[in-house]
Amino acid sequence: MKKLCLLIPCILILCGCNRNAALMPFLGKWSGHFEVSDITTGGTASDCKRESLNGYVQVYATERTYKMEMQGEQEVININGTWTIRGNRITLNPKSVAIDDQGGSDLRDPNKKFIPATDVTAGYGRPIVLQETPDKKQLNGLKMSIGNLIGTHRFKKDSF
Repeated sequence: MKKLCLLIPCILILCGCNRNAALMPFLGKWSGHFEVSDITTGGTASDCKRESLNGYVQVYATERTYKMEMQGEQEVININGTWTIRGNRITLNPKSVAIDDQGGSDLRDPNKKFIPATDVTAGYGRPIVLQETPDKKQLNGLKMSIGNLIGTHRFKKDSF
C-alpha cells in the first residue's frame, strides 16, 4: 500500500510533463523571413528579393501566445495572437496586426519597396501554418499571398 501511495504522485507528475513535451520543440525565438517567390503583377528576381520581409516569431507557452515582427524596406509589421499544435505543425492565429509605416506616405521613399497596409492586414490577418522540419531546427510555412506577393515563411531556431 505504501508503494502504491508513492507511485500515484510519480505517475501524475510524469503525465503532466508528457502533456507539455509536444510543445517544447516549438517554444522560443525563431528568426527568419517571408521569402517572395513570385509577384503576380510581374517583377524580376531582384524585385522578389527586395519585397521579402525579415524578422522573427517568438512562441510563448504562457496562454499559448506568440509575437511576430516582420520588416520590409519601409515598414515594420507586428502581429500578436495565439497558437495551436497538430502533429509537427503549429498554426499561428492572429489577434492583432499593427503596421508602422515609418512616417506614412508623406515620408515614403519612392525608390524603396512598400507593401500597402491593406495587403499586409489581409495577409497576416489569417492563420499562418508552419511545419517543423525533421531535425526540429526550422519552421517552414505553406505558400501564402500578401497582396500581389506570393511566398513562404522560413524560420530557424534562434533561442529558447
